[in-house]
Amino acid sequence: MLTALKAQGVKKIKIKLIKSPIGKIPSHRATIKALGLKKIGQEKIVDIENKALMGMVKKVDYMLKIEVFNG
Repeated sequence: MLTALKAQGVKKIKIKLIKSPIGKIPSHRATIKALGLKKIGQEKIVDIENKALMGMVKKVDYMLKIEVFNG
């Protein structure tokens, strides 16, 4: 999905935490924390050009809702 967004010319995406990291793999919990997400429903704007952030998003995408940011 992320490569398709990049092909469309999208620059930023909005990520939203929709599942709790409680009980998940410790490295996945740490990734959610590093993304700056603490509570369910919290959103962040992420630059799609940053490969490190995109790797983090891809790692925990099962806990996130990813939307195109128009702003």
